Amino acid sequence: INHSSKAPNYNTLLYQSDYLNYNWQNNFNNIETQQVGFKLKYKELANITVDYSTISDYVYFKKDETTQQVRPFQNNQTINYLRVKLENEIKFGKFALNNTVMYQNVKDDNNVLNVPELNTRNTLYFSSHIFKKALFMQTGVTINYFNRYFMDAYSPLLAEFYVQNEREFGSFSRLDFFLNSKVRQTRIYFKLEHFNSSFTGYNYYSAPTYPYRDFAIRFGLVWNIFL
Repeated sequence: INHSSKAPNYNTLLYQSDYLNYNWQNNFNNIETQQVGFKLKYKELANITVDYSTISDYVYFKKDETTQQVRPFQNNQTINYLRVKLENEIKFGKFALNNTVMYQNVKDDNNVLNVPELNTRNTLYFSSHIFKKALFMQTGVTINYFNRYFMDAYSPLLAEFYVQNEREFGSFSRLDFFLNSKVRQTRIYFKLEHFNSSFTGYNYYSAPTYPYRDFAIRFGLVWNIFL
């Protein structure tokens, strides 16, 4: 059980700029949050986390309907936020499937807190010692996915995200291939990040008008030397 009362982001209280429409000084109330939650753990099979929050006087950025400039506002209604997360790992021999699934539900008549309803991260991997246990290798594929929702937009002038309810984004999968290995004191890391970008369509965003990063190769080497 948790209760918090905290001041809003300082940018929402006071902002001074050479741009005339980006100057304000507000006297917002503290953001009040009440939360109750619990966690269930069943052996090594599953961890389930559930929490329910009520948020009053929530402060957010949004475009002013008159000036169309991004400004801070304080919500005049209580937000009800439910979050359920399941974590588990299923092993069969040298293979394993690691899963994290989160469900979120927001009840807010003003639609100022937007989150994806479903968010998943699943990793299928193989791990084993080979070459008479001289080498430990772990390799697999990770998939990340979240459903479409009204993703917050980004204001580079304020360096802040703001609420938008005009266009939904999401519902695309990101696939990563990875290979980890260890030989004595040397560790090697290799990853093909978002390798499916070219054949699933270039329609993925981290924020409206901000495309998510394309296919990338990451490589790392750690060599510990003991004297």
